[in-house]
Amino acid sequence: MTDLKRAYDALSGKLADYNRYFNYYDGDQPVLYTTSRLAEIFKGLDAIFTENWCAVVIDSTKDRVNLVNIKVPEGLEQTWAPLWEGSQLKLESDDVHESALITGESFVIAWPDEQKTPQAYFNDPRLCHVFYESENPRDIEFAAKWWTRVDGLVRMTLYYPDRLEYYITEKKSENVTSEKAFKPFKDPEKNPYGEVPVFHFRTGQRKAKSDLKSVVPVQNGINKLLADMMVAAEYGAFKQRYIISRSEIQGKLKNAPNEIWDLPAGDGMSQQTQAGQFDATPLKNYLDAIDNLSMAVSSITRTPKHYFFSIGSNLSGEALIAMEAPLNKKAQDRIDRFIPGWQDVTRFMLKIEGVEIRAQDVVPVFDEPESVQPFTEAQAIQMLVSAGIPLPAACMRLGWTDSEIDKLKIAIEEQQAAERENLSTSLLESLRRFDSGAE
Repeated sequence: MTDLKRAYDALSGKLADYNRYFNYYDGDQPVLYTTSRLAEIFKGLDAIFTENWCAVVIDSTKDRVNLVNIKVPEGLEQTWAPLWEGSQLKLESDDVHESALITGESFVIAWPDEQKTPQAYFNDPRLCHVFYESENPRDIEFAAKWWTRVDGLVRMTLYYPDRLEYYITEKKSENVTSEKAFKPFKDPEKNPYGEVPVFHFRTGQRKAKSDLKSVVPVQNGINKLLADMMVAAEYGAFKQRYIISRSEIQGKLKNAPNEIWDLPAGDGMSQQTQAGQFDATPLKNYLDAIDNLSMAVSSITRTPKHYFFSIGSNLSGEALIAMEAPLNKKAQDRIDRFIPGWQDVTRFMLKIEGVEIRAQDVVPVFDEPESVQPFTEAQAIQMLVSAGIPLPAACMRLGWTDSEIDKLKIAIEEQQAAERENLSTSLLESLRRFDSGAE
């Protein structure tokens, strides 16, 4: 099997799944029915009703995976700062993390522009794929990227440690059915950097697994119940009124709001006209079922229940911390898995600039995933200090960073110095007043 065929099979093979995950995240979700008979009945439904919990699942984690900065070894700050700003890596990282959560993987490609300045770009996981060495699954064998041009032709680039190969189709994308449609576009280009410039961000090593994989079936059930409820609200939630008289039915009976059925009286019935109404269809059963499925989404994805329901405003900080602990651990796991990717991107961009460093010398800085409760944290620090633990050590136990603790120590020293100066000034003033005979 040629590398071109491997690339085509991998890219085309994951396209349908990834399109579905992106559509569900964006709220473009079909209403599925359990039988073809129901689908036939509701095929004339003019509106699509969805309750999009897929976006909540992704966004609740993405909001806690926030790349703030990337620190490089001392002396390289001036070299790295324009690369960080020029590539807008903080903004690019949001797209990288979002796509990785939606599909299970995401990609960044780094390469110099026409001015030889290193650039790094987020790449949609539907457009890229990375192949790893069988002997060492951490080493990249080669990578592939394809995309459709404005004229409808499909381009593909294969990235190797020593070269880049370029291919293009003679047919438009809708007519491309195999790798045989691709022909060399131009001569291979030498890769002067000795490594594949495609960087893989993924949420798991074994396989790319979307955070929505277990959510989509439950989301389908929620949408089905919601559609049923809306149809019931349209046709059955309004009380249907009727009149029984000696008149004949004019036309067909129509079940709709503000409609009255005129029913003919049967033989033997009294001549007196009768009026009445049928009970409305209760909607609570639908709402309860939707709530139960929403609760299932919360449990499956470790998303706190208060993201799905209003549970009151009197929860303590400790209660919120306990409820959000599983989500925080999930977000921290994603951060730990994304850090090596950002280390390699930074190292490679500096390599293009002629600076060789190790990936472990790079420190990506992320916001803490936990929700900070200032009052609860202050109480915890106070209790630790009261127990005899020094203030810096107490802050360290609560997760303060080394830089934050260093700033705290400087502030304590400045405060103590100011107190000593004030005490010296007071003593000197007292001595002066005593020597002058003042009371």
